Amino acid sequence: MAISEQNRIRREILAKLMADQLGDDAELRARVMPDYPATAKRMLQDNGSWLACLKKDNVELVRTPIDRIVEDGVVTEDGTFYPADVICYATGFRHNDYLWPMAITGRDGTVLRDQWGDEPTAYLGITIPNFPNFFCLYGPGTNLAHGGSLIFQSECQVHYVMSALHELLTSGRRTLEPRAEVHDDYSERYQDEIGQMVWAHKSVKHSHYKNPEGKVFTLSPWPIPTYWRWTKDFQPNDYEWD
Repeated sequence: MAISEQNRIRREILAKLMADQLGDDAELRARVMPDYPATAKRMLQDNGSWLACLKKDNVELVRTPIDRIVEDGVVTEDGTFYPADVICYATGFRHNDYLWPMAITGRDGTVLRDQWGDEPTAYLGITIPNFPNFFCLYGPGTNLAHGGSLIFQSECQVHYVMSALHELLTSGRRTLEPRAEVHDDYSERYQDEIGQMVWAHKSVKHSHYKNPEGKVFTLSPWPIPTYWRWTKDFQPNDYEWD
């Protein structure tokens, strides 16, 4: 499955690499090969040891979901018992729970966790309505999954925050927060853009990038130079001031 010609080419390249390492075991190849578009989930950075491990006589790849964990092993949904001395949990990340477990309260007692719910948003991933003088670094919609430097992106955010604070201090005002319409417009454009990306594709049923409704609020769809342009000059008119 692919969402574009470029994505199809990428899938063919990756599939061939996997097949070459797995050899002539057609059954194992079928169980390992993803059924979603290439790069739709976080890719395993592997030097070949992972796939080679699956070929060992004492290794079995089980894709049947787990029904329960018992005292001496694991039972899958088909009733098969797998004895185990050690179980390593690798169940994903709380990717959508920004700032968890902190409890943050803003204007008029607004609780950030309640305002966000399962849809965390921030203007440029940095500022949030109802939370004056509150700034996020590495906030909603700014995680990079398409390459690029997260350090550079963080520097863009720090520069933007420092510019905002300079404007606040030199103007003699006390608080700033993004205008609701500015925030909402950005969030709408974000959803329009991220919805076209491979991470949001409907074929991806389970992904830590997605919220329970299958929408993405974590990854950045923007090219790094675009985000740099947006954050290099702080725009006071995007904000309400007290």
